Amino acid sequence: MVFVLFISIFSVFLPVEVCKGEEGKTFIVQTDGDGNFTCIQDAIDAATLGDTIYVRLGVYYENLVVNKTISLVGEDKNTTIINGNNSGYYTILIQDSGVNISGFTIQNSTVGVYVAGNKSINNTIIRNNIITNNKNRIFLGNLSNNNVISKNMITNNSGEGIRLFRSFNNFIYENDIPNQGNFAIVLWDSSCSNVISQNTILNNKNGIGLKRWSDNNLISNNTILENGGSGNAILENSGISFSYSYRNTLSGNSICNNSNGVYLGDSSENVISANIICDNYYGIYLYDSINNTIDSDNIFSGNDQDISEGSKTFKTPGFELLFVICSMLFVFLGKRR
Repeated sequence: MVFVLFISIFSVFLPVEVCKGEEGKTFIVQTDGDGNFTCIQDAIDAATLGDTIYVRLGVYYENLVVNKTISLVGEDKNTTIINGNNSGYYTILIQDSGVNISGFTIQNSTVGVYVAGNKSINNTIIRNNIITNNKNRIFLGNLSNNNVISKNMITNNSGEGIRLFRSFNNFIYENDIPNQGNFAIVLWDSSCSNVISQNTILNNKNGIGLKRWSDNNLISNNTILENGGSGNAILENSGISFSYSYRNTLSGNSICNNSNGVYLGDSSENVISANIICDNYYGIYLYDSINNTIDSDNIFSGNDQDISEGSKTFKTPGFELLFVICSMLFVFLGKRR
């Protein structure tokens, strides 16, 4: 008993450094100095695989680089603020897989959260944050796969709410995305097999966009309202728009009070089923788009036109590029003559 008591007393005076190297530690960041660190980046630099950094209330003027598998957790998303101070391209740059970011207001950079590295970045979770006053909010860069973006408030940004570039099998759900200067969510250049579900997308220039070979995606059970202004605006300014995108499924969405409900440009083999499409100028507009399936279980109400078709001359992807090259070649040959 005396030996156990001695060991117990002695352990109280062991320095904190004894725990270094262990996985699963928690570091506290607090502006008044009562935590382990006063700067978030210092805590990230000190952390190792599997650690958690818990950030107390306050405003942190930092541009963070997260280059290891850790969790970054804010005390309260309304009052734990990471402010990029418009001093860098990103507020948070994620360069490794398995990173969790939750509980923050993230603001004042070109990109709020930028997922990008020299390798595929997987299994990152961006959840329960407020992302505001940036140009682009969440950007999954090349080969960012199997990540989750959920339950975020993404608002008042001048560009796009969520952008994917050549990224696959990501889950985007239960986000509120109002008041973006361009798209609420946009998938670019072969962003395939993603799920976009149960988001509320309100009063953006465009709602959801699929661009250039963004195929086999599921867009389901979203509420998409008042995007693109009112009346017969530019056709692409729509609740949902596809451009050169194929074999996607659009199901169970409420698409109402947009300039246009659904716009398909040069896109084929998509399935549109069981949606409520109401009070838009065009409910569905097909331009150079063939072999799409529009099921009879869609509900149309109050649109100026429920389904309309423009040109039916389907062009293969890259048509514009070929046209530009041919035009330049024509000019070049003309000069040589």
